[in-house]
Amino acid sequence: MKPFLFVRRQRNYARFMVPKPYRTLSNEKKYLVVALGSGEPHIIRQRAALAESVLVAKMVQGAPMTLDRDKFKVFDIVLNNGTRIENINSGSDVDNLLKMAQAESLADLIESLGGGAVPQAGAGPQGPHVLEERRSVPATQSLPLVELLDKFILLKKPKAGTVTAYKSVVKEFTEFCKSKCPIAEILQSDVTRFREELAKKNGVQTIDNKMKVLKSLLNFAIDQGYLNGKNPVSVKNLQTKKQKLTEGYAIFESDEIKLYFQSERFKAEKKNDPDYYFCLMLEIFTGCRVNELTSLQINQLKKSESGTNFLQIRDSKTAAGKREVPIPEILFEQGFAKFIEGKKPTDFIFRYLDRDGRGAGNAVGKKFSYQIKLEKIHRPKLVFHSLRKFLNDFFMKNSVDYEVRCQYFGHEIEAVNVATYTNKFNVDDLYNRTNEARKKVASLVGV
Repeated sequence: MKPFLFVRRQRNYARFMVPKPYRTLSNEKKYLVVALGSGEPHIIRQRAALAESVLVAKMVQGAPMTLDRDKFKVFDIVLNNGTRIENINSGSDVDNLLKMAQAESLADLIESLGGGAVPQAGAGPQGPHVLEERRSVPATQSLPLVELLDKFILLKKPKAGTVTAYKSVVKEFTEFCKSKCPIAEILQSDVTRFREELAKKNGVQTIDNKMKVLKSLLNFAIDQGYLNGKNPVSVKNLQTKKQKLTEGYAIFESDEIKLYFQSERFKAEKKNDPDYYFCLMLEIFTGCRVNELTSLQINQLKKSESGTNFLQIRDSKTAAGKREVPIPEILFEQGFAKFIEGKKPTDFIFRYLDRDGRGAGNAVGKKFSYQIKLEKIHRPKLVFHSLRKFLNDFFMKNSVDYEVRCQYFGHEIEAVNVATYTNKFNVDDLYNRTNEARKKVASLVGV
């Protein structure tokens, strides 16, 4: 029974939806509306939380779910040890209740009032002191979430795509809360209700990603001293690691690669849309991430002293992603040399532009997803990234060493023996150790 807070004619109210099996206790009413009076926003939230705890208690006891609907002022709370708190009416009264709840280790009540975790045995009075410190700054004077985001962007300087994603989540959360979301007012119950609302239209992974954004921002607020106490975004991921592995992008099969790359439709793109054609051809031989390819400049095309052509990836999502990736001479012979002819060193190889922070690879990825369906390749979760997964899988099945594949695709190696006690392969070694598998790829795509 999470409260929905709203204001009518400058008065505050909380609306509770009564579960269907318990509506006999509320005179068959689907909703109960409780007047909360006036006061600071955090006081209103505390009153709503108290109303919730009393209604839930009455529901569990099978007692009539009634409250003073005209003016929510008075509660009588009896703790497990018999201590009675009467006439709860103000912020100081709520603080007293929290102190008693801390002493009694009433975890659910403490959580609902935003008091943080129950102190462990021997921790002394730290819990109430931490709470008082957090409430020492009035919630209305704390930093709004959108201003916290501005400070996060200023200091962290994230990439454009990250900025866009963070702004989207902050906007969605503030609209859900119907306020500017002062960060000191955000409670775990707000986060829980927001996640439940997201579940109506978002998948599990998307919900987890949005929770990570909020958690990251409020961790930043705590680190910078804008917020005291516990991060209210403490929910665990809905998607397990096992689910993430099994529900990720699919891997192309060899016959699907052959079907698409040898299709007349794709061959025609060499003339109709050479940027798309050579981006796909470069991908099937290098397995680079799409944004690594679409952000390439001419000066990132290199040749070793031994004559090996390679890409110098300078910007990637991980440190291991900054690497040298060999490319076969046959690609230049198939028209790539003519495609880049006349371009200046600082020119981008491909014409794709970064749009709305989604990365320059968004357009090529969308076209590819559309075209494979035209070739009757309909397996779910096949996307541009599936080409990268295919090449890694193909290399593995053709006896390319694990260490070579990790360096080739820009994956971190956590094993101490490899990460600490060995040097990287040079680009000529990478070329030679992957050459036989790459020849099979060339045959598969018909070049």
